[in-house]
Amino acid sequence: MPAEGADAREADEVDPKETHRGDPTARRPRVLIPLTILFAVRYVVRTGLLDRLREHADPVLALSWDDPALMAELESLGVEAVRLPDPRVDATVAKELERLTVHFRRRLRSPSTAIDRARARRNWDRSTWLKRTARQLPLKARTWLPGDERRAERALHAALAANTNRGENEAFLEDLRIDAVVSITPFVSQEQVLLWAAEHLEIPRITSVLSFDNITTRPPLTVAFERYLVWNRFNRAEILRSYPGVSADQIEIVGPAQFDFYAQDRYVIPEAEWRANLGLAAGAPTVLFGAGAVHIAPHEVQHVDQIVAAVRDGRLPADLRIVLRRHPLDKSGRWDRFADEPVVALDDPGAIGTADFRPGHVNLGEDQVVALCSSLAHSDVHVSVSSTMTLDGAFFGRPQIGPAFDASPGAPLDVHARGLYEREHFLPIVASGGMALVHDPEDMVREIAAYLDDPKRHAAERAEMLETMATYTDGRATERIADAIAAFLERLPERAR
Repeated sequence: MPAEGADAREADEVDPKETHRGDPTARRPRVLIPLTILFAVRYVVRTGLLDRLREHADPVLALSWDDPALMAELESLGVEAVRLPDPRVDATVAKELERLTVHFRRRLRSPSTAIDRARARRNWDRSTWLKRTARQLPLKARTWLPGDERRAERALHAALAANTNRGENEAFLEDLRIDAVVSITPFVSQEQVLLWAAEHLEIPRITSVLSFDNITTRPPLTVAFERYLVWNRFNRAEILRSYPGVSADQIEIVGPAQFDFYAQDRYVIPEAEWRANLGLAAGAPTVLFGAGAVHIAPHEVQHVDQIVAAVRDGRLPADLRIVLRRHPLDKSGRWDRFADEPVVALDDPGAIGTADFRPGHVNLGEDQVVALCSSLAHSDVHVSVSSTMTLDGAFFGRPQIGPAFDASPGAPLDVHARGLYEREHFLPIVASGGMALVHDPEDMVREIAAYLDDPKRHAAERAEMLETMATYTDGRATERIADAIAAFLERLPERAR
């Protein structure tokens, strides 16, 4: 029995940082999970991963932006939520990171590198090109010297203490008494300094890679993880060839947690309700246009115009409606002009954040998940430009079309448009035959019409494509991820605090 009076109060006021919930004699591992973008909120909170992890540990969620409402929601669930320190990375560190990136990409040998580099440079003027080339040529030449990568790694780690706010992040981790870090977005700058701090403190780390393109299209990881959780066998091979210190037994294929929603009927509202929400007539055929990020597909607006034109001139049914879904991170306003277009129904995903935040620094609620799932489930044909939406839609068995062209005057982005489908992560999708790759507006319209007539065309190829890329379609990726993290936590050494 506890003592009476003051002693009793002290016994009741147990520090959660010190104890197992409900057992003052045991200490559960305290696990920090950074949330740096709305997709991480979806991945950790909305999938139920957070609830599963709470069975094994005490998660601490660290937001990289100020969001009192989301903080309050998490705290109402009994979850500790804190603000992640803003990163500081000075030029000295940035230079070494650039040098290490050259080594990484040379080892990666991915077609994505040259394609993405060309896209990034397309708007450079001559002056910018000359300045950047003059800076990069000596750096690249240096990387051919024997032992340069090791020297760059040593230089990076020597510079971290003075040229980043690693010390602030170390104090942050120590104050929270963190035993392990679970990273969903290890490639983003908001998380990088925290991971350096965790590595310096020898705090164990596990990453569950958010998307299947991250390994070949993002900068290299600059810390090592004890475990890597990925979507598919391609991701495993990419890690093994580009990170020499990682062994096959450190990588586990778990599938995409964000696809688990698609296996649950509760995330799809009835079609009549969905149509009413978007102002769509009963029975009218629909084409879902899943827009991408503006920096990836700046040319894609024309494809909506091309479908609208086909409706007006009779090549597509007169009552067809385009369900236009903006990318959640696109704040460009480039879709605004379709608000008054009767052929188009805007399916706004929200979730872009305010002017005070970076795009994506915002909550993603369950209502937004329901809206996405419902549009994927009920739209007859899906069109998107080199997008994960191809796989999202395939989960619902819907026909998929990928425009690979620029038909605007002069076709300035035609090479870029085709190159998007030649990036490494998308090559298996193209090869599967589960997506109709189209090369001009007429081809796109013909495929839309053909799929409206026979939506089962290429159904077997779509199923194979989805299984190849997602590995699992059973709606249990979240469970596998939670189990993998739990197994990782069970092997944690006792940390002296």
